Amino acid sequence: MYKQMQPGAFLRTVLKADAVVSAVAAGTMILGAGMLAPITDLPAEALWLAGVALIPWVALLLWVATRNAVSTAAVWLVIALNTLGALASALIAFAVPMTAMGVGFVVVNGIGALLLADLEFVGMRRSPAAA
Repeated sequence: MYKQMQPGAFLRTVLKADAVVSAVAAGTMILGAGMLAPITDLPAEALWLAGVALIPWVALLLWVATRNAVSTAAVWLVIALNTLGALASALIAFAVPMTAMGVGFVVVNGIGALLLADLEFVGMRRSPAAA
C-alpha cells in the first residue's frame, strides 16, 4: 500500500505550473490545430486529439495539487506519465516525418515534460508524510 503524503508548497507549485502549461498546450492544439498542421506537417486531427487528451491530465494535476493529503502513488503516476510523454515525444520526433518547426514543437514538449517530472520528483521527496 502506498503512503499518504502532504504535498509541500514546492510540489503544489510545480503541479499547478504543469497544469497551466498543459492547459495552454491543450487550448493551442484544440483551437489552433488547423493553423499548426501546415506549420508542423502533423495532421490537424492528431493535434486536436492530443489537445483533447490533455484535458483529463490537467484535471489530474489540479486534483493532486489541491489535496491536503494524497497517496504517493498519485504523485508517482504524474511523474511516470510525464516521463512517458517525454519518451513519446522523442519517438515521434524521430519516427514521424514533419517540418523543423514540428520537430521543435515536439522536442520542446518532451523536454518540458521531462523537466516537470524531475521537479515533481524533487517536490515529492521534500514533502512530508501525512499524519
